Amino acid sequence: MKDRSNVIVVGVDGSVGADAALDFALREGAARGCPVEVVTAWLWVSSADMLGHQNQVRDGKIVVQQMQDDVVEQALARAADRLPEVSQLVVHDFAGRVLSARSEGVSMLVIGSGAQTSSTDRTLGAVAEYCLRHSPVPVLVVPQPERVRARTAISDYSLIPA
Repeated sequence: MKDRSNVIVVGVDGSVGADAALDFALREGAARGCPVEVVTAWLWVSSADMLGHQNQVRDGKIVVQQMQDDVVEQALARAADRLPEVSQLVVHDFAGRVLSARSEGVSMLVIGSGAQTSSTDRTLGAVAEYCLRHSPVPVLVVPQPERVRARTAISDYSLIPA
């Protein structure tokens, strides 16, 4: 089995938070000289009618692979000249399970925090929480960029003298 102890695994799903996680993983991989494995997991949930299931899964994987290719291309364009070795993987399964499995024996797992909606006070998405509970390696959770901006704006406002 190939030694993966210096690999950084990053989960990508097309969200703003996942983009921030990918940007971090690429910077960290370049700084450490570590390869980065970009993983996208997706799950097609079948209807009661299973006709055409294989075609739908195949077509879905094509769409998801194209999304991942586009996200990686954009992140590499944003990154500095010094880039790590990058590999990509798309898997049809629950994202938390895939990311935790792919992180076995690697340096770290990097994921976005997930979107916080107005209807919940959860600070982590379901996938991030699953990975924190099940990953065998350190998990770095990158916050949503808008949360960081909002927190900074609140902090800046509180520093203004009354």
